[in-house]
Amino acid sequence: MNRSSRPARLLVLPLLASALALAGPLPAASAAPAAPTADPAFLPELVVPGQPLPQPRTENLLAAGPKGFLHGARDNRMAWTSYDTGATTLVSGYNEYYDDYARTPAQYGATGDYTVVGSPNNGDTSWKLQNPATGTSVTLTTPTTTWVTGVYGDAVLAKTMVPESPGSGSLKIGSLAFLRADASGGTVNLPVTGWPDASGIPGRIRFLGGDAKEAALGFNDSAGKYRIALADTHTGALRVSPPVASGDTNVSSCAGREAIGPDRIAWFGTDCNAHVLPRVDLSAAETVLPFGSTNLPDAIGIAGDWLLSIDHPNAGGPNNPSPNQAPLKARPIAGGAPVTLLPHAAPNVVPTPDGGVLVEGGDTSSAWQVQRVTPAGSAQPTVATTGYRVEPDAYTIVTESLSENVLTTAESGSTVDQGFAQRQVTLGAAPAVGARTSIGTDLYPDPSQLCMAGSNRCNTMVGTGDGRVIHPGTRGTGLIVRQGRNAKAVPLPQGLPAANLTEASGRYVLVNTSTYQHPGQVVLDLDAPTPGTQVAATSSYVATVDAGTLYSPGANPGEITALDLATQQSRTVQTGKACPVTNLESSRGWLYWNCGTQRLAGVLRPATGTAIDVASGAAAMGDGFLLYTDTNSYSQVVDFHTGTPVTSNIKTNLRSDGLWGPWSVDRFGSGLVYTDQLSNIHLISVTAPAQGTTFTSVSPDRLLDTRYAIGQPTTDKVPGRATIGLQVAGRSGVPLGAKAVVLNVTATETDGGGHLTAWASGSQQPTSSNLNWTTSGVTTPNLVVVPLGPDGKVNLFNGSWNTTHLIADVFGYYV
Repeated sequence: MNRSSRPARLLVLPLLASALALAGPLPAASAAPAAPTADPAFLPELVVPGQPLPQPRTENLLAAGPKGFLHGARDNRMAWTSYDTGATTLVSGYNEYYDDYARTPAQYGATGDYTVVGSPNNGDTSWKLQNPATGTSVTLTTPTTTWVTGVYGDAVLAKTMVPESPGSGSLKIGSLAFLRADASGGTVNLPVTGWPDASGIPGRIRFLGGDAKEAALGFNDSAGKYRIALADTHTGALRVSPPVASGDTNVSSCAGREAIGPDRIAWFGTDCNAHVLPRVDLSAAETVLPFGSTNLPDAIGIAGDWLLSIDHPNAGGPNNPSPNQAPLKARPIAGGAPVTLLPHAAPNVVPTPDGGVLVEGGDTSSAWQVQRVTPAGSAQPTVATTGYRVEPDAYTIVTESLSENVLTTAESGSTVDQGFAQRQVTLGAAPAVGARTSIGTDLYPDPSQLCMAGSNRCNTMVGTGDGRVIHPGTRGTGLIVRQGRNAKAVPLPQGLPAANLTEASGRYVLVNTSTYQHPGQVVLDLDAPTPGTQVAATSSYVATVDAGTLYSPGANPGEITALDLATQQSRTVQTGKACPVTNLESSRGWLYWNCGTQRLAGVLRPATGTAIDVASGAAAMGDGFLLYTDTNSYSQVVDFHTGTPVTSNIKTNLRSDGLWGPWSVDRFGSGLVYTDQLSNIHLISVTAPAQGTTFTSVSPDRLLDTRYAIGQPTTDKVPGRATIGLQVAGRSGVPLGAKAVVLNVTATETDGGGHLTAWASGSQQPTSSNLNWTTSGVTTPNLVVVPLGPDGKVNLFNGSWNTTHLIADVFGYYV
């Protein structure tokens, strides 16, 4: 089943039924661990990134300090990345969902590692100034009408707003001051002074950026002349230029492009040319670099004696195989022809403390990185990567179907590769997803047409169990049957309304034709002489088809009618409960029934008479298990194939209608997949095949606990984006010749959402994860089988942007 599809079964190693309690170090030769009380045990997942789009994704660069840089994260939050370690930490910015066009230079920081966190522009009078490089912060106290304009080193430039006139609803700037924490924990308030007009501060000021030394301002004086001023961040004193070329954005759209370096300040005037002044002497003559209105860049910067510029992206569209972003160019301020530093760069430039800048750019979407432009005096600036790669967005998976270990997806986002794709899935103790193969765009519908009328019984794509996949045609007027790259249309029988798929089994397709007043479903035969011939119908919202049999509620409470679709002979199946059946699901001979209002439910195997009581409310059924969606926290799987129902959690809360992302269960295999909002594919294996190697259990023992310096020399948390090597062979009963180990890995005391990847040392890091967590302050365990490297080690990668403690307990090994 798909939601857009339907589920199957999940891997639960018999060795490890629960995660470890986290009270402290695990003593040697201890008893089996107890289940945690704070967090549920999750089923293992393999997470596979979606197909990258040909165009790069850009992250807003916000500020660059001496130790790292601040930038927008993929989910619109703010993050800070260290130059030295590459570790990335989420930062609670004061405007996380920022509007890039409303952002001013230095708003989040200028050549320092400090930034403001919290909500200072929402009336808070206590601001937190945080240094992500050290993890320290200070608190600033402000008046209630004060707003942040920028962060310059360890000082905040704040403005107060006042009415333009008594009783006026319009506001103007009333004062500017630098706020800085003093040694005693108080706040030093340094007003900006030295305005050229006797009337004091201008009501409108343009904030042009700056650094830890000075903040640059642009304004019109009382005579309407444009001035550039530099405010000392430690004294508040202004140095003001004489009237210069106007940079007033109210006069011309050419204005509004500014840059500042250690020695110069540049801005675009209303004449559409670049103007440059030396910072040491604002009364010096301006240097003018001609651009003109037809060659305006989107962003500029300064690196040494060179002016940098990035033009507006090309109009290549999402199908362009190379980035649409324009080149990063540099031209000597003293005069000369421009040179290209990068073939493609996003129009987003932030200054660095050494007088250079950071930009995003590269040759391709997959090689898009944050690049550092370093000044070389009068020589051409140099460009080198910081090592931070900006992951591209992926094609949107509109719907998906997992059937017979083949994942079929309908994907959109760029017509270059829009359409249908398939991936071979391997299940078991070490699940894997093969390479994506395009199977064409023939009969690819508008995604909005895939599910008509929003029915919660609508599956936008279903597998038949014999190599075929079915989805509705355009506007729901027919069915499309796909097998590999072949696709054919099957018209609906005359008189049927637009069809919503329910499920399929072999040649038979169950189609929901219900309306609000007229419930009903029909069964169509794909292999009839006239494909799509109707062979059965019900007058109920409730039905399921499995192995050539249509199941629907019987005439009496507790009865299910089973119709053989080939012979048209029916029989009655008893549920054993005298209640009307309100839901039916089926898979490989298993039949689930539910009496909604009475909350009674069970599973039957009619061929053997097996009956098992289970919880009501299941959304879908696989071979020996049930999937429960729309829960309060996590979706659940109940595995009943042994005769005793066992409940496990999935690391997300799936919705039955697939609104939060499509999911699918293989009714003819043993896997479940779902897709998250970033188009990552999550694969869950329900049943584990034989290992094929010899397994030996050991007394559970703790190999790693960073909280107590077990397995590492300190009690420090593992930094974000950092990898640690863990020696396994030769410890805790694992011999030196072991090939793989069974570990219970746990992330605890997390500082934000993230994931963990475990793999053999000496081998390439996988792109999938073994453990995922979504927020701060949680403890999340997972059971993994990890190969050992030649040195007997495994690597553990903290894929979070934040620090976390890690725990690893060994339970056995394979040789």
